[in-house]
Amino acid sequence: MRRTLLMVALMLGMVDPVSGQSPPRPDPEAVAQTQAQYRDAVIRARRIEADVAALDRRIAATTASLERQPAAGDDTVLLQRRQLDAAGRLEARALEELALAKGPLTRVLGALQTLTRYPPPPLVVPTQEAVDTVRAAVLMQALVEPLTDQVERADRRRAAVVAERRAIALQSERLFVSESQTGDRQATLQSRLVSDRARRATLRAEAQRARREVAALEARLRAAGAPVPDVPVSQTPTLRLPNGRDTLLAPVDGPPSARFGQGSTGWQWRAPGQAVVAPLEAEVIHAGPLDGWGQVVILDAGPGWRVVLSGLTALDIGTGDRVETGQRLGAGHDSLPVVLELRREELAVDPSPWLD
Repeated sequence: MRRTLLMVALMLGMVDPVSGQSPPRPDPEAVAQTQAQYRDAVIRARRIEADVAALDRRIAATTASLERQPAAGDDTVLLQRRQLDAAGRLEARALEELALAKGPLTRVLGALQTLTRYPPPPLVVPTQEAVDTVRAAVLMQALVEPLTDQVERADRRRAAVVAERRAIALQSERLFVSESQTGDRQATLQSRLVSDRARRATLRAEAQRARREVAALEARLRAAGAPVPDVPVSQTPTLRLPNGRDTLLAPVDGPPSARFGQGSTGWQWRAPGQAVVAPLEAEVIHAGPLDGWGQVVILDAGPGWRVVLSGLTALDIGTGDRVETGQRLGAGHDSLPVVLELRREELAVDPSPWLD
């Protein structure tokens, strides 16, 4: 009777078939790859957090400079400044919420797109795998709608906060229009403060995603019984610039005709027929025409970073190429300015620290 019960238990998986049998050992190559991914993720998370900390220090210094600016005893101006400052903080939080909401939707849409690429012939795919693929697609499609609603709500909130800040700024015109040097200085500091807070919001969302990736890789290693690598802080160089670079090369010789701000999302040059070169070594992720912008080149400048060059003609490179710093990309357009934009995710960043 006991032997019969033991056989039934074995069939139902209630006891191990062989006492003391250890689980299968993980593939050493897969473990090594996961450990490498873990190290890279830790370093990336630390770098982004270092960027956030640097921006925190710059924002604090800018705020202190603004507070030291003379206000000529005008209580109305002081009140308007506080209102505008509060609106700027709300806008930064709204941008952070939007960036966090877009992450899951982007991953689901990417997975759906992968399922539709180059499907194998039906006869090659086992029936069960085909059914599983269809089920996965149906589940992901079901996820798209609530994620889209979440992104749209976050975007509406951001738009409402932006509109409110602009309204306050219009009412506070005295903060930005002044014939005195002090007034100009205040306007410059206030503009920098708004830009830095918006950039910090995006970076904080990136940092959260990076830390989640680190936690997921650590959990995968522990589940496989593999050691979690120790990544000393000394292995994490400070990241101030895209892909760890200290400078970007100006794509056109000579001073720019316009800089970042005041309606420009980057630096501009009037350079008809002049050579336009690569500002850094990078992969070309897009090269082609865009209506109203001439030929456009987009370079991958590191995780989350893009360098966008527009206003070109007669491109010398194509999508997928690898270019070196200073390599010719094309020539300047006859009727359009050459524009260099530096972007982190969807946020335009002032390239001055890298170009000056």
